[in-house]
Amino acid sequence: QGAPDTTTLVADYQTAGKGRAGRNWHSPAACNLLLSQVFQAPYECLPLVTMAGALAVRATVDEFLPPGIHCGIKWPNDLQVMGQKVAGILAEVEDLPSPAAILGLGINLNTTASQFPDDLRRPAASLRMLGGNRIDRSDFLGALLGHLDQVRKDWLWSPRKLVADFSRHCLSLDRWVQVHLPGQAPFRAKTCAINPQGILLVEDESGTIIPVAAGDVDPLE
Repeated sequence: QGAPDTTTLVADYQTAGKGRAGRNWHSPAACNLLLSQVFQAPYECLPLVTMAGALAVRATVDEFLPPGIHCGIKWPNDLQVMGQKVAGILAEVEDLPSPAAILGLGINLNTTASQFPDDLRRPAASLRMLGGNRIDRSDFLGALLGHLDQVRKDWLWSPRKLVADFSRHCLSLDRWVQVHLPGQAPFRAKTCAINPQGILLVEDESGTIIPVAAGDVDPLE
């Protein structure tokens, strides 16, 4: 509706939280951080907004984890710690009144194990479960906003650096995976690289390089 660039909204809870492909995002009230931020830019910049958000969340999560435990990124939009999902990202593009993406972030800060639904597609955890301490949502928000400001600079002016940083923290590279593309049968492939446009490149068992712009990539190892 014309909100200016960097406009940020934080919700205490959601009544219809969602993730990629229409999946539900579950978050009890007063537990976690649910944030949306406006990224206004030409269309060619918008595909990398998800990467920018992932890098900002990853850096912030690392600050709140115990020493020796680190957060990684599962392409394209999951944040994982020790194989468990701690955050998800969804960027949605709008074109009126000007091109923009709304970056949605959901970070599991204080959810307990009993509060997670039984039918989760992937194992999930919260920072409280991993570190043993309740996370102050205001402290986490302040740190996250600082990291979002930092990654915005690379997003606009050094997109190749942004992709390189994402690749460095990506858990999905150089692994055998099951690729699920929309409307196609899943196939086995090995992940190779992420190109400058943020598209994942995989090599199938016949040696063909296939670009994966959208879909799910699940590790086989």
